[in-house]
Amino acid sequence: MRRLLWSLLLLTACAQEPPAPLATAWVGRSEADLVASLGVPTRVFDFEGRRILAYDGYGAAQQAVVPSLGFGFGRASGGWGSATGFGTGIGLSFGPFGQSGPCTTQYEVQDGRVIAAMRTGSGCG
Repeated sequence: MRRLLWSLLLLTACAQEPPAPLATAWVGRSEADLVASLGVPTRVFDFEGRRILAYDGYGAAQQAVVPSLGFGFGRASGGWGSATGFGTGIGLSFGPFGQSGPCTTQYEVQDGRVIAAMRTGSGCG
């Protein structure tokens, strides 16, 4: 039983999806590469020779495997008698857990190159 519980804990730790690539990985690359890879930005702001490209998205909840333990009780009667039963069970729940929300990634571009990146919002995780 102890080995089973440790195995379930290890499965839970390994089942989460890897985090999204960091926005800062684009720093130093060209604006053309950024737009070619990420598509047309949601918003563009130009001021003082700089440009801000904003991409709006919605972050997904974490995928996980969650172990659970259940207990049950039942009683039935009819015909020739009655029966009472107790039960226990161990199960695994698979799927998305937690909150998801909006995430905006902004890239600051100067002279055709990305010079800074920032992510804001509850779904950026």
